[in-house]
Amino acid sequence: MMVTMIAPLHLVALAVLSSLGYVAYLVIYRLYFHPLRHFPGPKLAAATLWYEIFNDWFRGPYPGSTWNIDHLHRQYGPIIRKAPNEISIQDPDYLDTFFAGGRRDRYSRQGGEGQGSVQGTLLASDHKRRRGALTRFFSKRSLTTLEPQIVEKVEQLSERIEEGFLKTGNVLEAGVAFGALTLDVITDYCFDQSFGCLQKPDLAPEWRHIFWQMLGSIPLLRNWTFVADMLFWVPQAVARWANPSMEQFFIMEAENQAKVLQVTKEWEADQVAKSEGRDPEKRGKRTIFYDILDSPSLLPKDKTTKRMTEEAFGMVVAGGYTTGKAMSNLIYRLHANPEWLAKVREELDSVMKSPHDPVTLAELQALPILTACVKENLRISKIIADNILMVEPDHALVYKDWVIPPGTAIAMNLYHMHMDENIYPEPTVFKPERWIEAAATGQDLDKYFAPFSKGPRGCLGVNLANAQMYLGMGVILRRFNFELFDVVEERDVRTMRDCFVGLESPESKGVRFKVVGTRE
Repeated sequence: MMVTMIAPLHLVALAVLSSLGYVAYLVIYRLYFHPLRHFPGPKLAAATLWYEIFNDWFRGPYPGSTWNIDHLHRQYGPIIRKAPNEISIQDPDYLDTFFAGGRRDRYSRQGGEGQGSVQGTLLASDHKRRRGALTRFFSKRSLTTLEPQIVEKVEQLSERIEEGFLKTGNVLEAGVAFGALTLDVITDYCFDQSFGCLQKPDLAPEWRHIFWQMLGSIPLLRNWTFVADMLFWVPQAVARWANPSMEQFFIMEAENQAKVLQVTKEWEADQVAKSEGRDPEKRGKRTIFYDILDSPSLLPKDKTTKRMTEEAFGMVVAGGYTTGKAMSNLIYRLHANPEWLAKVREELDSVMKSPHDPVTLAELQALPILTACVKENLRISKIIADNILMVEPDHALVYKDWVIPPGTAIAMNLYHMHMDENIYPEPTVFKPERWIEAAATGQDLDKYFAPFSKGPRGCLGVNLANAQMYLGMGVILRRFNFELFDVVEERDVRTMRDCFVGLESPESKGVRFKVVGTRE
């Protein structure tokens, strides 16, 4: 009897000793024999991923390793070893080399192919193919056909503001209002059927809560991606019990999947009609996801319902939340700096003599003060707060005197570039004049300006985002007068959390206004 009890104890002891031995071997290898052993940085970061996980999730008051990375660069210099297999470079002049024409793969600690969206695709070859199939929908040329749709949605927003907030005295949350605009634009463009936020008197504030809850979980999911994977095979009732906010995720997932399935059904019906020699059913317009299914350049794995649902998820979050957040921040900053609000309105009055005069995107983008305010707001808003990780699988890269071995993950952070005081003096201050002065002196500030990322890995919808910002802000500011309502910048506006997208404090009440009148 004693012998049978001892044997399992020996096995447990052996397992514990083996685990400790492996950990000791791993730490010694990473510190003294790893190809990155000579790069500067804290030894704890070189030894274990737990250093970054601690800073990303447990170190307060809010999660986000981005803030600690900036501290490390100030301590160790422009290149550091931030994790056992990862380097971080904080040098704006290296950005073009970093992206290098789309030849680099994106990096994930979990490996594999990554998520199905263009944004989440890891391999450069897959990314090029998937992005190429979508480029025409988001080009500057496409805006000539899309502009009337944006204008129509802006008019709907204007009607909601007048009926639901000006006449009633209700408080308007800018993030909800502009989020309703951008969400309806992107979903209508993707599926030929919007989520209908602008049809609701309250502008569907639940969608902002959905985005808020989902993005707030990013610091956890980027370190333990198996948690995200579990969501797709754990019963939804269990996931809801473990985390009630997952209800919002499932709502959005169901919406996106239903729309993808509807488009797939329409496409399949058209293929049957063609095979039988009949004309396909006439539809209002070809949508993005119909084109994905119809694209000869895409592979079957690019056209699965799962991948297209993930693509839809990425487009809805990027197109529906980030642009609305930027517009909300801009209207706040203009009202917090009334001298700039007056200058912008003077420009708007020059192209719209009366509040309801039609105006084109080209006319608004030609206004220098409005453009300076849009750019300065994007710079300071920290739309993308997270590190972007890329890897060159086959060749060594060189940064100054440092040779970075092939297969090394390299991180750069756009937020830190936009906060570089050598490029942008007083970087935390809203100073649109810096853009006006740069244009007058020939200084190329745009070289160091990438609020939606840059190059082939940059945001696919940047032209659409800009169009909505100019048309939406131009029309709404021309027509209405607002007063800030209980807005505290540190609580409600300033980015405090690195959740890939920069988020405000969890205590934020949003950027709120009273609509106090119309302009003549």
